[in-house]
Parts: sequence; C-alpha cells; structure tokens
Amino acid sequence: MVVDYLLTRPEVDGDRVGAMGLSWGGTRTTFLAAMDERIKCADIICYITQFEEFAIHMGNFCGSQFLPHLLQWGDVADVAGLIAPRPLLVENGTQDLGFPIEASLRAHEHLRRIYRAAGVEDRLHIDVFPGGHQFHGPSAREFFERYL
Repeated sequence: MVVDYLLTRPEVDGDRVGAMGLSWGGTRTTFLAAMDERIKCADIICYITQFEEFAIHMGNFCGSQFLPHLLQWGDVADVAGLIAPRPLLVENGTQDLGFPIEASLRAHEHLRRIYRAAGVEDRLHIDVFPGGHQFHGPSAREFFERYL
C-alpha cells in the first residue's frame, strides 16, 4: 500500500500523513482513511453524497466507485463516518452535475450525526462552495495546516 511506502521515506513524518482526493480520488480517500488510522486527517472532495442518488438514479459511477451491497449496510456517509474521531473536511460544489448538492447536503447531515455521536463534531468541517466538480482549495490549506 502507498502508505506503507510513504512511511519508509526519511522525509515523511509518519505522525503527519493526510489524504485528499477529488471524485474517484475522493472515493479512494474515503475508504483509505476509513480503514487506515495512519491517515491523521482527510479531505474528501466532490464525493460525499447518497449512493442511491449518484449511482442508482443517475448511473454516475464507474466500476471503481461501485461497492456491491453497500446500501444493505449503510451509505457513503457511513463509510466516511468510520474516519471519526480523526478530523475530516468534506467539500462539495453547489453546481456539481455528478453529485447533486441536495443529496450531498443530506449526506453531510448524516455524517454530522455520526461525528456528534462520537463526541467530535468539532473535527468535521464542511465546505459547500459555489462551483462544479472541481478542487476548491481555500479550506483545504487551513484544514491541513491546523491538523498536520
């Protein structure tokens, strides 16, 4: 795994490893950070939404973003909730045609309830920005400076 390799590098501080990704990169960031606690904080960009909306209703996914039977156990926000208690930044554009903002806002609220139940709601940061399926940026810099 790439984290294993990174931690062998002398220039990498193993206590300051974060992850961020947009779209499919956001999918990868979600699952990586959920499963690997060496990721100290994460920024998921243009991915947190409701699986049924983007994958089933819209058919907006490639095979790499499809997790069979996910809805039997939870949703995208439930997977992202596994990152708690570690800090998480979620970014979604209001004009993202692949991940409609209405479904993303519902997923944000679900994720907020998970972080609240874990007693770390203050570690969940949400940036809804005017724009499409794209990197936004300003909140990410502040987020990583704060937590790494």
